[in-house]
Amino acid sequence: MMSQDKILRDGKLHIFILGSGGPMNNNIRVASSIAVIADEQFILFDIGPGTYRNADILRLPVANLNAIFLTHFHSDHISDLGEANMMSWANGREKVIEIYGPKGVEQVVNGFIMAYKLDTEYRIAHHGRDTMIPEAGTPISKTIELQNTNERKLVFDKNGLKVYAFEVDHNPVNPALGYRIEYEGNIVVITGDTIKTENLVKHCAKADLLFCEAISYEMLNNLISGVKKLKLDRIAKILTDIQDYHMEPKVAAELATEANVKKLIIVHITPPLTNVNAEKIYLQGIDEIFKGEIILGKDLMKFKLDPK
Repeated sequence: MMSQDKILRDGKLHIFILGSGGPMNNNIRVASSIAVIADEQFILFDIGPGTYRNADILRLPVANLNAIFLTHFHSDHISDLGEANMMSWANGREKVIEIYGPKGVEQVVNGFIMAYKLDTEYRIAHHGRDTMIPEAGTPISKTIELQNTNERKLVFDKNGLKVYAFEVDHNPVNPALGYRIEYEGNIVVITGDTIKTENLVKHCAKADLLFCEAISYEMLNNLISGVKKLKLDRIAKILTDIQDYHMEPKVAAELATEANVKKLIIVHITPPLTNVNAEKIYLQGIDEIFKGEIILGKDLMKFKLDPK
């Protein structure tokens, strides 16, 4: 395993999937989070439930975590925010984490600050202010505001690692963001939750890695038929409703083709895929649409891009 020091300073762009699943709990995938490390910068994109644990399992340099970018505020994208802040602080982080997100991020961050306030005070009292530096324990929110729906805005630029935010369509969740990461000639795009739009195609253009959400309507509709027979009408309605603000795998493949990306990684996988046959059904037909490499995302998956 590469040392934490080397991974921070080897001049490469490192990407880790901490959570490749959606909000339906299962023992294969936890919910959304992707880690990016380059040139002493360690940043996260979303931080769903169970994902900080995976950062620890991968032995990522959590003491160097300096920013978290939220795409939107559904619980499966934010629930480990408190743990990420608290435990990276406990494990040696000495500088404050900046939490970026669309309008509303201040409310979300302040809620976690309030929820963890007593724990923060306990740890300072127990271990001392030299060990638990108080100023590092409370995150800072950074609201990303875009002037128009077509804009791509530079929101982070440190040591050559650049993060651009752009608006996506996850209505009625509004605003919602996707992110484009650029470093040493490499491009990585994280769509967040969204439908396919012309604007999204533009911001994904020529990505080396496209982390695209997708849910299987076919598999969800099979579930809906089953729960209707059990008269679980509330669940049936929710499983029906979610299909109008997500992409399905074939649409993700269309996006990748139109944007001329090199590699498509499917994430936010819904419903859970518990065996190989389910994975085949999920991916069926997309290789006929996108001719580049297609990867079904899995937790703890690693990617490395050399400078161009």
